[in-house]
Amino acid sequence: MVNNKIIQYKPISIIIINIIIAITGIIVKSQHNLLPEILLPIMYGFSIFSAALIISWAAESSEKDISGSFVIAIIALIAVLPEYAIETVLAYTAGQSYKLNNFVYTDRVGYVSANVTGANRLLAGLGWPIIMLINMFKNNHLSNIKNDNKLELLVLGLGAISMIIASTIKFQPIFISFILIIIYLIYLFITSKQESEESEFVGISEYLANLPKPTRITTNISLIIFSAITIFMVSHPFVESLIHIGGTLGIDEYYLIQWLAPLASESPEIIIASLFAIKGKSLESISVILSSQANQMSLLIGSMGAIFSFATSSIISFPLNNPQAIEFLLTAAFAFLQISMILWGKFNMILWGKFKLQMPIFLLIIFFIQLIITDSSIRAYLSIAIFIFALTYLTLFLTQNKIKTEK
Repeated sequence: MVNNKIIQYKPISIIIINIIIAITGIIVKSQHNLLPEILLPIMYGFSIFSAALIISWAAESSEKDISGSFVIAIIALIAVLPEYAIETVLAYTAGQSYKLNNFVYTDRVGYVSANVTGANRLLAGLGWPIIMLINMFKNNHLSNIKNDNKLELLVLGLGAISMIIASTIKFQPIFISFILIIIYLIYLFITSKQESEESEFVGISEYLANLPKPTRITTNISLIIFSAITIFMVSHPFVESLIHIGGTLGIDEYYLIQWLAPLASESPEIIIASLFAIKGKSLESISVILSSQANQMSLLIGSMGAIFSFATSSIISFPLNNPQAIEFLLTAAFAFLQISMILWGKFNMILWGKFKLQMPIFLLIIFFIQLIITDSSIRAYLSIAIFIFALTYLTLFLTQNKIKTEK
């Protein structure tokens, strides 16, 4: 009986702990002068991370009451709200700085593309391989990934193509920004029309989903509102503290924005997907990651340009300098490599002569290589190499399909 009570109240304790951590960020915001500067981004980051966890739990468990409706797609959008909140802050302040600087490129503009490229590569190069490795370790069923996620892969591909175009012409045209937003809205509409199976839940989401209906609805709405308010209040000071501490410690602010900010906001999605994989729910685990990527490769990239243009009080395209153009190209390369691997569908190994390597590990290695290499010209060559690998797997996929068709 005691053990049952411990199991019953443990989720509540975890939720309360995360609420306290989230609230701490709001308190720190009002009392930031009393704390050492180096602690500020850490405190804000943990606050956003906890709020992101809470909003993910509540959003996921809410599907029990709204299954099969258009609202499911809205709930999916709510779950990635933290990343959009940070990107909104960055894009708006970048647009203002660009306007004040007589429409000449500023560091603030670079921070926007840093966050977008970092967030997308974090999911493609770290989140997805980790989820795949967990599924492979658990011997989970993986054969239907491309069939179950055709729409997400299409959106990923379109987003990657837009990034290639932007990297080539050194700016993202405003009309492409709006096209990407429209693509996302179409994605929402199509997913809302698809027949959905009964939702399955894990961890804290399972606990919330099993509450009595009136309590569950009230709790989920309260948690979502609380988390959203926290995220919007803390996002701006979090971004500014990263920029400030980078300058103080001599650390490149660009890389803090590119990796630490997305890590705080994206981790909950990776954690939830990992829990699904550990529970043997391979379809759900992969869908969580690919849906988030579809969101970010369409709406996130599109809203980046739209918010930037709005902040300048003019209809203007989003500018890219040479390093940022290469970052866009590298992000597109990661997306195409991931897509080609999924289409090829043989995740157990890559064959180079007698050398064998699991595909997710291969992608992880590339991810960490691009973390270490900071020289833009080398990153450009790395992008080309990744595209070659992607083309190889795509060719294998097409050849395999041709052979099946002939048979």
